[in-house]
Amino acid sequence: MRILKSLRFWLPLGFLLVILSSSFIVPYLFPDLLEPGPPYLKDDSGKVIADPPYSMEQMTPLGSDKLGRNLFFLLLAGAKYTLLSAIVIALLRMIGGFAFGILYAFLPDWIRQMIKGIGDTFNFIPLAIIAFILLTPLQLAFEAGEMYSFQFLIIQVVVIAIIVIPSLGMYLGEEMKEYLKNDFISVSRQIGATRFHIIKQHLRPQFSRHALVMFSEQVSQTLYLLIQLGVLHICLGGLKTEEFGIMEHIPEYFSFTNEWAATMSINIQMVFLHTWLVMTPLVFFAVSIFCINEITRVLKDVLLEETIPVSEGRTSSDKPASSSTLEDPFSFSRTSKEEFH
Repeated sequence: MRILKSLRFWLPLGFLLVILSSSFIVPYLFPDLLEPGPPYLKDDSGKVIADPPYSMEQMTPLGSDKLGRNLFFLLLAGAKYTLLSAIVIALLRMIGGFAFGILYAFLPDWIRQMIKGIGDTFNFIPLAIIAFILLTPLQLAFEAGEMYSFQFLIIQVVVIAIIVIPSLGMYLGEEMKEYLKNDFISVSRQIGATRFHIIKQHLRPQFSRHALVMFSEQVSQTLYLLIQLGVLHICLGGLKTEEFGIMEHIPEYFSFTNEWAATMSINIQMVFLHTWLVMTPLVFFAVSIFCINEITRVLKDVLLEETIPVSEGRTSSDKPASSSTLEDPFSFSRTSKEEFH
C-alpha cells in the first residue's frame, strides 16, 4: 500500500509515538525530574537572582512552573493522559456514532426528522459549553474529595465522548440512508435480505474504509476541545484548589495528572507575566494537532480519493461521472458536514 511508503504518514505518527513512549519511560526512570525545583537561584556571589517560575534561560529547555518543576518534563509526563484520553474519546465516539447511525438510518422518516430537528437545535451550542455544564458539578464533587482523580478522568472521558455521539450518529445515519437508496440494495431487499445482512454485506464494507479517517479527525477535534475546556478550568483528572489568600480570595490550582490543558489552566492567570507557562502547553497541543491532521490527509489520499485515468483522445471533462453516493458516502453535496459537530 502507498501508506507504507509515505513519510508524510510515518513522520508525524512516529513523533507522536515517541512522545507517548517517553511519557511512560522518562518519569519511571527519572522520577526526580518531576519533583519541585530549588526555591531560588543564586549567582556566584551568593546573591539571590530568581525564584520560580524560572525562565527558559534559567532552567532549560522550557523553564519551570511556579513550583520550580521543569516544564518540559512536566508536559512530557502529562502527554500520556492528554493523548491517550483523546484517542479513547475518539474511539468511543466512533463506536457510539456508528451504532447510532445504523439505528438512525433504519428509523421511519417522521422519527428521523424529529430527531434531526432536535439535533440541529443543539448544534448551535458550542460543545465546550455543554461539556462545561455537565462536568462542573463533578469538578465540585472532586474538589470536595468525593471521588479520586482517576475516577473523575474516566467520567470525563465518557461524558466528552457521549456529547458528540448524537450529532456524529445523525451525520453517519444520513449518509447511510442515502447509500441504502442504491438499486442493488433494493434488489437485495426484494430477494429477502434482512437488515442484518444489509448492514454486514453492504454498509460495513462501504463505511469501514472511512472509519480510520473519521477516527483521526475525532482525535484532532478532541484535543481542540480539551484546550477550550482548559480555559474554563475543566481538565482531565480534575483540579485541586487551595486557598492562599488571607484577606481576599486567591485560589491556586494543582493537577494530579499534569496533562497539557491542566498545565495551561493552572498558569493561565500568569499569562501576561510569564507567557511561556501558557504558550508552551499550547505549542504541544498545536504540534500534536498538526501531526494528526497530516495523518488524516494521508489517510484521505489513500483511502478516500478516487482517481480516474484519462484515456487518449479524452479530456478530463469527458470523464464518466462517478456516483458520489456509491464511491464516497461522505460527499457533502447533499448534507454539509458543518451542520454536525
